[in-house]
Amino acid sequence: MAAEGAGDVQRGRPRIQESADRIVASVLATAGPRVGTREFSTRRVAELTGLSQTLVSRAFRRIRGGAGGVVTVAGEEVPLRLKEMEVTFPSIRLVFEPVPAVSQRVGPTAFSRRAAALMAALWVSGAAEWTDPEAPAARRVEFSGTGPREGAVPANSTHLGEGGAPTGSLSVRWRPGERPWEEFLAEAAALLDRCAAVADAIPGELLRLLAARAGRGLHGVSWAREESAEKTAIVSDSDAALAVAEYPPPGRAPQNPWLPKVELSVTEQIAIALRKEIMDSGYRAGDRITPGPLAATLGLGVGTVRSAMRRLADDGLLASAEGGFSVPAVTGADVIDLYAARLHVGMVLLRGCATAPRHRLLPVRLALGAVEAAAAEGTLTDVGQADLQFQQELAEAAGLEQSARSFHALTLRVRMFISVLQLDYTPAVDRIVGDDRRILSAVLEGRAEDAVRTWRSKLDHAVRHMSALAPESFDADLWSRLSR
Repeated sequence: MAAEGAGDVQRGRPRIQESADRIVASVLATAGPRVGTREFSTRRVAELTGLSQTLVSRAFRRIRGGAGGVVTVAGEEVPLRLKEMEVTFPSIRLVFEPVPAVSQRVGPTAFSRRAAALMAALWVSGAAEWTDPEAPAARRVEFSGTGPREGAVPANSTHLGEGGAPTGSLSVRWRPGERPWEEFLAEAAALLDRCAAVADAIPGELLRLLAARAGRGLHGVSWAREESAEKTAIVSDSDAALAVAEYPPPGRAPQNPWLPKVELSVTEQIAIALRKEIMDSGYRAGDRITPGPLAATLGLGVGTVRSAMRRLADDGLLASAEGGFSVPAVTGADVIDLYAARLHVGMVLLRGCATAPRHRLLPVRLALGAVEAAAAEGTLTDVGQADLQFQQELAEAAGLEQSARSFHALTLRVRMFISVLQLDYTPAVDRIVGDDRRILSAVLEGRAEDAVRTWRSKLDHAVRHMSALAPESFDADLWSRLSR
């Protein structure tokens, strides 16, 4: 079981455990506030990933780090809570503050998992690979309130105000060139050890934000206890694209293979921005779109955007005429053609998924969770986008590179069609969730043909729904011929 769950790694216990650590870190980093529930016990995570419970338990401990303990003053415990977290390339900063009173404890196990989720987000951020040649001289843990000082803070150190209440704050920062990454993780874990075992010490809104950013290197995380209501809104797909665009490509770590794929090319980012502009502005087929506003929105040069728009036009995602661009027309035949292609490529990919190692399907399981969350709490647009992401994760998990690449190109086209046609997913939400659950269940159990049958039914409903909004009536005979 351990060797199966670890995936394609070299033989030997250390390499198996390292692989298990990365898999479990991906699960914890994307768990959000539910990480403290039984759903994320070591047994359930073992079932989710296909790893042995021994490997998972060891991974929990290694990710969590720390050695226990709290700040003490005159022999009395002075617990901490997280006050701020900010990721501004190439720097990560965590700020903790003492709290005078503790109530509503959540239990050591539940709190430990919340702390592990925060540490896991750091693990999968790729920050260990950041480079900053101009980093200043090393500064380890800073103590604010009476002014910064060099060196690590002793475990029994804090400041007291009137009435013996603790004041000031403890912070730990990572910046390339200042200290080893492992040292930063150890000090962050030590400060988490000092936190009160209450949910508010690591708020759920921060865990939710980290889960949303885990696949994006945590870029853009800016949370402060005083301003949490303003800073923790989950970003839209266009905002996510901008975050990736702002990230400097040199020195970044490779994408974690067990996190959902969110790396976007410039062309894909422009496609996302185009979809948003089409939806926000109510554009219809034939309306002209110029590169200038998009360039300003994305912070890119007009020439770069125009070049990417030409590529989108080559792929049929934009119409091009007389050197300009416009929203393409979408006919019923276009919709049927597109969905027939996705149907057949998807069938190949699902058969590949049914024979893939279980750990390779972890991003698919996480993506299904995003679909369920969007159905329960998100907007109708969120459900549609999460469903497409779930489908793309299935494509990636199959291990069939050419088919996955073709499917991705078709998905970009579907996203544009959805924007042009202003699709309403209200009638389809429950069916989308149910179909996705059945597909994943069949794939996990190796029932490839059951997955294919559900996929065929899913796309049949989708093409009929989309075609109903196209300018032409739905050609049932054409769809029947192409979808056999």
